[in-house]
Amino acid sequence: MPPAYLFEAFIAALIAFPVTAISTLGVISLMKELRLGQFIRSWGPKLHEHKSGTPTMGGLGILLGLGIAGGYIWFSLPSTRNLLLLLFVSTFGFGLLGALDDVLSLFRGKSMGLLPRQKLAGQVAFSLLFIHLSFHLLDKPRLISLPFTGVEFLMPVYAFYAFAVVVLVGTVNAVNLTDGLDGLAAGASLITLLAFCLVLPVAALPIVIALVAGIAGFAPNNFYPARVFMGDTGAFALGGFIGGLAVISRTELLLPFFGGLFFCEVLSVSAQVSYYKLTGGRIFKITPFHHHFESATGIDYDYLLPNVEWPESLITTRLLVFHGLLAGFGLFAFYYLR
Repeated sequence: MPPAYLFEAFIAALIAFPVTAISTLGVISLMKELRLGQFIRSWGPKLHEHKSGTPTMGGLGILLGLGIAGGYIWFSLPSTRNLLLLLFVSTFGFGLLGALDDVLSLFRGKSMGLLPRQKLAGQVAFSLLFIHLSFHLLDKPRLISLPFTGVEFLMPVYAFYAFAVVVLVGTVNAVNLTDGLDGLAAGASLITLLAFCLVLPVAALPIVIALVAGIAGFAPNNFYPARVFMGDTGAFALGGFIGGLAVISRTELLLPFFGGLFFCEVLSVSAQVSYYKLTGGRIFKITPFHHHFESATGIDYDYLLPNVEWPESLITTRLLVFHGLLAGFGLFAFYYLR
């Protein structure tokens, strides 16, 4: 990284870390004062009822830290503005949608905020805005790299629109699905972002490093036992940022490795639903699959995989190691299998 970019990235990280850490503590304090907290579903197997009432919307702290650090980068490194604008749209757009969902859920006193179709419509809208801007701000955004082959090709415009919408919406919902254990989505996002640092254009690195610092400022209050959850505010924002990075760096088809855990969470839900519709049975105890490894009561059905009951912190640690290995393979594929 050129010295100027390295210095500005360092300063941005110095801004993002304390701003996120302090504002996260502010969110915790405010939520407790207002007696607002995460609503845990009362139906189905008993799993996380003890976490009911834990402050949520901690993602606001991440967004505040990223926003201030990003503003600094905007003025100190004008050459990064095209990429910054795209990432601001994907991150803050999806983050705003997630915040609306969290607020509705908190004040309705139940785990349902926006309806699924409303979430999907908002996600598609912000995805289309991101894609439209990418045609004006990126050089050949439709250039797709096929992993393991070294082959690149220009995707037709409308096909690229559909493809990129799937990438963005899929990544946002995958990160959201992963946010089910203390520190899991935050830790996995850190690993994914660090992997991206090794494949991104240099202009994108300062804002990525700022977000890494921001997540590091948030994580101490989110790891087990969590004092705050990131909520859809944080999960949607992180998913939007990661999906946007994949489009910017033309690594969309490597996301199943860079975001390996996220991808597996989606696959587990898809497999469970498909198997249930076909057979009436289940593969996992509970999905997304990180819940399969937890102790749960109230299960009155059979499932294919052996029962596993690990402590929550051990599940998180093992899944993050698994995620890191997949991200490492993605880097190997990027540099040596092309």
